[in-house]
Amino acid sequence: MIRHRLLLLLFNLLLALTLSAQQVGLVLSGGGAKGIAHIGMLQALEENGIPIDYVAGTSIGAIVSGLYAMGYSPADMMELIKSPTFITWMNGTIEQDYINYFRQSAPTPEILSTDISLRDTVLKPGKILPNSLMNPIQMNYAFLQLTAQYTALCRNDFNHLFVPFRSVAADVNNRKPYVFRQGDLGDAIRTSMSFPFVFKAIKVDNRLLYDGGIYNNFPVDVMEKDFNPDVILGSVVVDINEKPDDYDMVAQLQTMIIHPSNYEVPAGKGIQLTFNLKGVSLLDFHKADSLFRTGYEGAMANMDSIKRMVQRRVDPFDLTLRRYQFKSRLPVMRFKEIVINGTNEAERNYIFKVLRQTGEAYFTLEDFKVGYFKLLADRKIKEIVPHAIYNPHDDAFTLILDVEVNHSIRLSIGANLSSSTSNQVYLGLGFNVLDQYSQEYTLDAYMGRVLNAVRAKGVIFSSDDVPKSFSAEFSSLNFNFFQGEKLFYNDDRPAFIKQRENYIKFRFAMPAMVNGKMEMGLSGGILMDEYMQTKLETFSNRSFDRSLYFLLNGAIRYDFNNLNAKQYPTAGKRTYLGLQLLTGLESFRTPDSVGYRSKPDKNLTYTQFSAGFERYLSLNKRCILGLLGSTVINNKRALDNYTASVVQSPGFTPTLHSKSAFNEAYRSNQFLAFGVMPIWNLQPNLYVRTEYYGFFPWTMYERSADQQAIPVHKWSNIQYIAEASLVYSLPFASLSLFVNNYSYPKGNWNVGINLGYLLFGSRFHD
Repeated sequence: MIRHRLLLLLFNLLLALTLSAQQVGLVLSGGGAKGIAHIGMLQALEENGIPIDYVAGTSIGAIVSGLYAMGYSPADMMELIKSPTFITWMNGTIEQDYINYFRQSAPTPEILSTDISLRDTVLKPGKILPNSLMNPIQMNYAFLQLTAQYTALCRNDFNHLFVPFRSVAADVNNRKPYVFRQGDLGDAIRTSMSFPFVFKAIKVDNRLLYDGGIYNNFPVDVMEKDFNPDVILGSVVVDINEKPDDYDMVAQLQTMIIHPSNYEVPAGKGIQLTFNLKGVSLLDFHKADSLFRTGYEGAMANMDSIKRMVQRRVDPFDLTLRRYQFKSRLPVMRFKEIVINGTNEAERNYIFKVLRQTGEAYFTLEDFKVGYFKLLADRKIKEIVPHAIYNPHDDAFTLILDVEVNHSIRLSIGANLSSSTSNQVYLGLGFNVLDQYSQEYTLDAYMGRVLNAVRAKGVIFSSDDVPKSFSAEFSSLNFNFFQGEKLFYNDDRPAFIKQRENYIKFRFAMPAMVNGKMEMGLSGGILMDEYMQTKLETFSNRSFDRSLYFLLNGAIRYDFNNLNAKQYPTAGKRTYLGLQLLTGLESFRTPDSVGYRSKPDKNLTYTQFSAGFERYLSLNKRCILGLLGSTVINNKRALDNYTASVVQSPGFTPTLHSKSAFNEAYRSNQFLAFGVMPIWNLQPNLYVRTEYYGFFPWTMYERSADQQAIPVHKWSNIQYIAEASLVYSLPFASLSLFVNNYSYPKGNWNVGINLGYLLFGSRFHD
């Protein structure tokens, strides 16, 4: 009897030792957004006590397995992926609180820009094309923030993470997979997900690395070689037999680029999970909840088989406790030293002054983030790739910045293709200098039916504790507004208007609060308006009256702007206040049989106050409410005649269509205007945008019998603009289909389509 008991005890002990020794490895395939299903699968495993002792992954599989190795729970991962911050990482846009409006260049209709290197003796066409669809500046910062502390904790050895980890990248120089076992954890994860043309390649140890899925999209061989676990669980989110959609260019590239991989777990050694993920593309991260659910349900459907294969169990509470203990050992994320590579001494000093403006011995990750986006607002700095090395003696990190300085001329091309008169082409050249001061020089040209213009500008930024800028600008603008009988349907209303502006502006600016700036400016210009005071059946250039203005403009202005788009924004806000003093001469000339007859010049002096705001509020996931307000108040006298007075009155033009059309009913020297813009988000980047504006003029002009302008002060001439648009925001432009209605003239409906950006830049009075 005693012998039987001893044998039973020995058997149970051996069984316990066998079970405790059973090691489980998890291999996650690539597949873009489909990889969110991996997270649902992990949730199911944890709920059922299935242990995970090793992880390996490629592309999105490297992200999920890397986060898991860092101690992230499935819930932590989903919170990250669904956060607004993650969205900015993926699309390369800057979070609103970090947009450095003071250093930002004025928005242009730019759709595509490229750099032409001044250091290449031969122009290489391949270098002109953009090397990624997504701007890398957010990813560069994000992986420092996510991984630096974990790299320090594991001492660059991925075997010492919460769960030992491997990731696979593609070494395009040597045309083979590259396995990360040690080094910078951020590099290991990011290189594995850098899909060609979507994300920029990453250089590590002089190797150019791309998405690991190119050569090994399911690294089960790496798992076996490095860890040789008893059981391998595989999660595959790609369908090798699925054909790409005819209109999904990214999916087509994926099919062409990725080499065939072995998606099988060795027979008898584990279980492979696959999921039905048809209809999900590489970048469909907005489908996170449904993808998580698919992964969870797929794992639960196979849980009995997994439990038979994996007999060892882990208590979920114990797992949570171990995660907490692991993360409690993370070093504090603070910096003491900065090492800057890739710059000359003057450039290095400028960067250092921007980053270390507090003068404290240590600076935080948040301090660096503010300085990082300040620097990247300067186009001379093309890219900054940050890394951090932990120094236990100082209990602080050394910040390593690999800086790529732009030794190029920037060529920008833009356009607006429209069904109306607002077709426009834009060309821009830019060059930046970085030494003791940051300098930017630009030359812009606009060509179209409405606007033809040339603008040259230079800006100098200081890197003082209180940054400052000085700019000089020369502009020559020619605006043409033509309206047929539909708008100016009465014979005594303006029919054809040309405006010419040639001016020089000098401005001094300083930052004001967060994302704001205060400007003081002085400008001088010659403005000429050509128009007909009565509608003629036939006319030529000699038919137009001319009003000329020789003006000086002294101005002070506050502007705050963190809108998320330069056209059709859906988030952020803008506020501005401005005060101007203008003085000069008005000159009027009218055509006669031999030329132009001039009237005596008149002095023209007035002050003008302007203010406005634009703000977008997120009501829920689908609904956004935009609000807008604008006012102008000036004491300008009536000009030589009615038409001249109307043409020079400030206009309210809140929509794209209104910017390219002249409508006298929405112009006044004193007015208030308000608008509401309900917006419905149908899917990422696709919106239905409705806009309702009210225009309340206090001063309007009436036409006398002798064409003089008679000021009338009353609120009775209230007008409205209503517009509905279907807007699709592309990474490089916007596409909109619109219908609108103006209250004046009656029955003024317009339908049209715009592709691109309709931006005219500043004018003399701005």
